[in-house]
Amino acid sequence: MSAIGRSARAIWLIFKHEFNLYFFSPYVYLIGGVWLFFAGLFYSFSLAGFSQGGGVPSMGPVWQSMVFLMIFVGPALTMRLVADELRAGTHELLFTAPLHDWEIIFGKWLAVWAVYTVYMLITLPMPFILLMRGNPDPGLIYSGYLGAWLFGGASLAVGVFGSSLTQHQAVAFMVTMGLLVLLWVSGNISGLFGSTFVANILQEISLVTHYQGMVQRAVIDPQDLAFYIGAIAIFLFLATQTLSTRKWIPS
Repeated sequence: MSAIGRSARAIWLIFKHEFNLYFFSPYVYLIGGVWLFFAGLFYSFSLAGFSQGGGVPSMGPVWQSMVFLMIFVGPALTMRLVADELRAGTHELLFTAPLHDWEIIFGKWLAVWAVYTVYMLITLPMPFILLMRGNPDPGLIYSGYLGAWLFGGASLAVGVFGSSLTQHQAVAFMVTMGLLVLLWVSGNISGLFGSTFVANILQEISLVTHYQGMVQRAVIDPQDLAFYIGAIAIFLFLATQTLSTRKWIPS
């Protein structure tokens, strides 16, 4: 078997194991229920406003609630991924298996992103109802869903990194939340630095800035795609390096 085929098989095994674990656990249904409740609530407000002559039907409020809730949902979904392995000592079994560290991290992240994707798929009837009742911009719907999906993927990559730093799930939750809040508000606080290099950096590293660009312009900008792919790659790389140190540093 080629190296690529072996890695693909290893990632698939990790992915399948973690994905199944999620849906055998009640808390993933609780998190999904809360997330979907608020998405549905804001959708109902938007639909009610349109029905009363309040402008063009839009999924904007739904997506805004989706990405905001990722500050809490992201840490909740990812806090156990690596931290629980470290607490139970099962990470040492992974080290003895014929697996690369990056395969373990990537497979775990892919599994939690798939769970988030399931959450998003459940909301698909919402835009169809808008299309039946009005004339929303299809391009805005496509770019909005893609933006929210990539935003979730990047947020969950941050969560995997946060989970790799500690064996305590509560600590992993707080670390991830702190990082996500920082990446959320960095664009807002960039104005405090005027038109400086620091301000530009803060604006560019904001997860929200690139998401809003996709939603407001209804255009899939390659720069926004590159940002999210780069953010995912960077945090998964950091998580891989952190996990690698566990081979030499006792938990």
